[in-house]
Amino acid sequence: MLLALALSLLALDCAAAMRRIDPGKDPKLAPDEGLVVLSVDASVAIISAVRVADTDRTAQVINNLNEGRNVGLYAAKAGEYRWSEVDMTTLRGRLRYTLTSEDYRFKVTAGKIVYPGDLILRPTSWTSMRFHAANRSLPVIDWLETAHPKVYPAVPFEYTGRYPDPFPAFYRKARASNTTPAARLNDGREAPEPIAVPLPAKVMWRPDRIEAVAINGAGDLMAETVLDNNGNWGVDLIDLVTGDVQRLVTSAYSADELMWKDSRTLIAATGDDDKSYTLFRIGAANNGKRSITRLPISGTGRIVDLLPDVTNHILFEGFDSRGDLVVHRVELVGNREISGFQTAKSRDRLNVGVTKDVSWYTDGRGQLRAAVVVRDEVAALVYGRDGVYEEVLRWEGEGGFRPVGLSYDGNTIYGYTDDDRGQRDLVAFDPVSRKVSRTVFSKPGVDLSGVVFNERREPVAARYYQSGRLVTEYFDETNRNLDRTLQAAFPGRMVAVLDRSRDDKQLILWVSASDHPPELYHLDMVRKQAALLEAVAPWLSDMKFSPAYVMNVKSSDGLSIEAFLTLPPGTDKRPLVVFPHGGPIGVSDRLTFDRDVQFLAAQGYAVLQVNYRGSDGYGKAFREAGHRNYGRLIEDDIDAAVRSALAAYPLDESRMCTLGASYGGYSALVSAVRWPGRFRCAVSLSGLSDRTLFFTASDAARSAQVRPLMERVMGDPRTDMAEMQATSPLYHVDSLKLPVMLVHGREDVRVDFEHTRRLVRMLNLQGQPPVLLALPDMGHGFSDAAEADLGWTSIAGFLQQHLGTTPAITEAEAKAKAATPVVAAPAAAACGQGGGKK
Repeated sequence: MLLALALSLLALDCAAAMRRIDPGKDPKLAPDEGLVVLSVDASVAIISAVRVADTDRTAQVINNLNEGRNVGLYAAKAGEYRWSEVDMTTLRGRLRYTLTSEDYRFKVTAGKIVYPGDLILRPTSWTSMRFHAANRSLPVIDWLETAHPKVYPAVPFEYTGRYPDPFPAFYRKARASNTTPAARLNDGREAPEPIAVPLPAKVMWRPDRIEAVAINGAGDLMAETVLDNNGNWGVDLIDLVTGDVQRLVTSAYSADELMWKDSRTLIAATGDDDKSYTLFRIGAANNGKRSITRLPISGTGRIVDLLPDVTNHILFEGFDSRGDLVVHRVELVGNREISGFQTAKSRDRLNVGVTKDVSWYTDGRGQLRAAVVVRDEVAALVYGRDGVYEEVLRWEGEGGFRPVGLSYDGNTIYGYTDDDRGQRDLVAFDPVSRKVSRTVFSKPGVDLSGVVFNERREPVAARYYQSGRLVTEYFDETNRNLDRTLQAAFPGRMVAVLDRSRDDKQLILWVSASDHPPELYHLDMVRKQAALLEAVAPWLSDMKFSPAYVMNVKSSDGLSIEAFLTLPPGTDKRPLVVFPHGGPIGVSDRLTFDRDVQFLAAQGYAVLQVNYRGSDGYGKAFREAGHRNYGRLIEDDIDAAVRSALAAYPLDESRMCTLGASYGGYSALVSAVRWPGRFRCAVSLSGLSDRTLFFTASDAARSAQVRPLMERVMGDPRTDMAEMQATSPLYHVDSLKLPVMLVHGREDVRVDFEHTRRLVRMLNLQGQPPVLLALPDMGHGFSDAAEADLGWTSIAGFLQQHLGTTPAITEAEAKAKAATPVVAAPAAAACGQGGGKK
């Protein structure tokens, strides 16, 4: 009896930990109570329950969630709480997820309404789910205004999280004198239809025909993954001697990686992290065709080593039913399929002596020598052999050593570092002493972007960009002579060796330029002949594109800045689109073929790209010069480039717009604030509007490793709030007097859609509704050709409306009218026929 009474009292105490406040009801808070808004955003209606706990027990259960946002107001005692568990109903029953991250903790404050962010639930399959918390306070405020119209005005509202959010208080003040229903303040204007588009977006962003290529060791066969005109992917086999092409397989999925086990055994991989593999055995040729044996490898995972010196075996890694990584050998034999990861037994496990391992690396003999592991939520590298491994380094924050390859004997790890250096160099790391043993390649003031290894796993060349063009600098004279020959054969273009035969006599080349779409060539060193194999985008091959010019300018503080101006043909001054890149730190524009740039140039617009301070490739000091200069010296660099371009090239200063994506979208908006009257319009694609919001609604801010770097690079909202607000367009909409277009995906986890939602609201409160294109399934940028077509066609219409027409647009309009058939008007009905009622 006493036990039953105790359990009953415990149940009452648990139920009373939080109580739901029905819409319109008075919460009647006790002195030690506060209010909390719990909001769960579920993409499908299979979430059966979400639990919130206090320090030691469940405080609230939210049952039977609907698709979309599920919001409720709850009264609770002041104290610490957390999102604790999520139940998902599946075909296999109920799955329960326990939420352990500190991101799911929040504090209820007496006498306030607190909001810990939305819990975002996105099932990825019937057995797995992605979840995170994100600050989306504006729709929550809207809900409070409607559901609790007496509570919200009377009780302070604040976001509760690791970082503060000034927007709720800012918005409350801005909204005080406006009685327009919130629903009417969410909308933007539709994008205008373009007059004509000289190069349609659906043509420009048609998916590339080529996904992957690989030449075999003998140099007589090449495999390539191609997309056909029906939208199907295929793996083709090309005989480089006869030119014969043979389809190996057709699929709805792309084989994004091709590798030769030996000269007659090809393996194709499909998928991202957990790949599916198919093996093809290539027989002898008979009348231009070869016999093909196709064998799927069961299970998913990753090939660790092809074991080229071991016949019919590869080294494979994948996760078992307990979620542990297993590395084992797979024998490449079978009648209908090859037993892969699914047959792994604990006795076959080779990766012993390590826990929480993520991926493995081998020496030239196929022995496991190093692994990436996760310890205390931080990635680390362990090194050793035969089951004995020790941690040799951790990746924490910016800088440090970044491995790219293991030597053949396994005694040296090659990688990049800029520690105590002026730029990112290629170095050799000794895992025994845990120190850099030597510098393999360094170019003062230039960050390396790649390294080329030979068959013996020795670095033979370093890659970097110079004046926007890719440079491959070989370490030996033979390959340096080869590179000089390639540059002479393809003047003005970037040439990179994609793959080569074992004897270096047969090469596959990637050839492109800023005004020339990429092409694949086969170079026969024996015959000294280069033959075109494929155009990556053959539908663009016959089109003429605009060249780019390199500019070197001085910024406001004297720093040297490199910029690129793409100038379309013409005799009159061209309108200018200023197009800053994203990032901003560690990202750069290059003089590769850029569809975005050429789409704009095809309409007759000049396009200015600026590698402002913080951009990659120009050394460590240049990168670090971008730190904490968001909206300030970075935009001064862009301003200097604009002024220089206007002075040196035929550009129309009275017809300029600014456009960018991610940080580039932020830059477009903040530049419009800083230089009022300079631009006719601004376009932000997936762009930030509020620097502080990035800390409470971004996947980057969820990482304990990344947060200190963000604070160092962007500023810390807890100590730098005034400066961050001063350079956030959201808090200066009264200065955004020009037409604004916002393009954003509602599933963006890098720059949450809340950035655009808030900016739309504030612009509407100013009576200046922006053009808005909100795509329901888009993430951080266009993910497919359909999204790119819709987005860029809409942007074209917006730019044309504000920059006016150009000869290119006028010509395209005339061609469109000429191609439109003229339909004769119907003959008038004779007297007494038709026109009557039935």
